[in-house]
Amino acid sequence: MTDWENVVWDEEIGDFVPKNPPAENAENPPTTDTNGKVFADGDTAILTRDLDVKGVSMKLKRGTKVKIRLGADPKLVECKIGKTGIFLKTEFLKKI
Repeated sequence: MTDWENVVWDEEIGDFVPKNPPAENAENPPTTDTNGKVFADGDTAILTRDLDVKGVSMKLKRGTKVKIRLGADPKLVECKIGKTGIFLKTEFLKKI
């Protein structure tokens, strides 16, 4: 059933559209972990699987704690492991 008080006719589309469409945040989607929890700068996360780091003879073990820093890409976070800073995909991290 249509709520006629909250719709208007759109000439271009030729159909009714909401008066106040929901604001889309397509420019800056939130950075989330594997379970959908939103990351913030300075959060701590753990690795959900073993990872081989390309270009360095470093292997990251599952369960390793990392401190994260957000960047422009919501799929990547900068992590500090010891003195080394690397970028990791958020699909391999779980917020704690």
